[in-house]
Amino acid sequence: MTNPPSVADVDLYNPATQQDWYPTYQLLRDEAPVYRVPNTNMYVVSRYADVMHVLRHQDIFPTGAAASRSRAALAVYEAKGWPRMTPLSVNPPDHRKYRQLIDGFFDPAGATHWQPFIEATIDELIDSFVADGTTEFSSAFALPLPVRVITHILGFPAADIPQLKEWSSAWVLPFAGGLSDEQEVWVAEQVVAFHHYIAEQIAQKRLDPKDDVLTALTHASFDGQRPLTDHEIITIADHLYIGGNETTTFALTSAMWLMLREPGLYERLREKRELVDVFLEEAMRLESPTQGLFRRVAVETSLAGVSLPAGAVVHIRYAAANRDEQMFPNADRVDLGRPNGKRHMAFSLGEHLCPGHGLSRLEQKLALNALLDRLGNLQLTDDRNDFAHQPGFVLRALERLQISWTTAEPAR
Repeated sequence: MTNPPSVADVDLYNPATQQDWYPTYQLLRDEAPVYRVPNTNMYVVSRYADVMHVLRHQDIFPTGAAASRSRAALAVYEAKGWPRMTPLSVNPPDHRKYRQLIDGFFDPAGATHWQPFIEATIDELIDSFVADGTTEFSSAFALPLPVRVITHILGFPAADIPQLKEWSSAWVLPFAGGLSDEQEVWVAEQVVAFHHYIAEQIAQKRLDPKDDVLTALTHASFDGQRPLTDHEIITIADHLYIGGNETTTFALTSAMWLMLREPGLYERLREKRELVDVFLEEAMRLESPTQGLFRRVAVETSLAGVSLPAGAVVHIRYAAANRDEQMFPNADRVDLGRPNGKRHMAFSLGEHLCPGHGLSRLEQKLALNALLDRLGNLQLTDDRNDFAHQPGFVLRALERLQISWTTAEPAR
């Protein structure tokens, strides 16, 4: 007879833990809701109420802590590009001033401006594989859809997507944790190259304005008082591009996996389309693409009875909060009647709600409805799936997802 797991057994960087976070999250919520990672100054917060406390008290828990970057990597930005800055993640009151410049392009109302392009892209992608009867869903659909959309919205040339995707993949590597100094420097070199590319695009937009976000930023002013600097535009565009493709890819793939593994759910959604929005919220709650993000402790405080010294790092674990039974009863199950399902934290909540939440929701809704329209008798190709997830501390994504269907419909 083996002893039940205890907090002493927790290893958040163990690949086995990262394949299935949820038993560890339950253990932490039950026994150590504010858990200090051994030999570090980082505390992981796993209960919904405690995560909300952090989000509501930005004076105590401001932004500023991030995925680790070595001094050598930071020096690359200083010497070859621009110093690291994150305008869309700064603290109040400047945060709202920056967000006002871009929210209208990505919030639920503004995202509809891009709907015709999104729908055309969805149909084009499905057309490319619909006759095959099977496909690897992530690479054939879930990855190219948001990449094409955010490339179009920002105003980058579609022909540059292969290079842009390489930079995007490099950008998120530090969130996996455990990079060597050499790897951190390599990432910095890639991001600096991306920044120089954006600078070239800014210059082009000033000469040849278009209907895109980058053009809008070249004409925007901060707080109505001064034009944005190129440095500000570069870092805003960099964050929008990464946020606009990586997490939506993960969300789309996870939603397909959850829909097809739950008996009868695909058929129910195909018949009752009013449930698609509800299901997508449940999918993001259950399989949050961003498992959590960092805050720092500005002044000595306590949380859930644990003393937090000034200077400590707090990791608010959205995915753990999203399965907190105190907030979401039967939290490990898809519940299409859940009354508070949209209170999940897949996009965070409050002041730092993800700026792209409206666009991501629209892409997912249009995509899933089109797939339900066009692919009949859809199912997981079980003999070609192991449902393994990419290792990583912050982001969660399936490695691949093979799906099959027996009937297909043409695009509407």
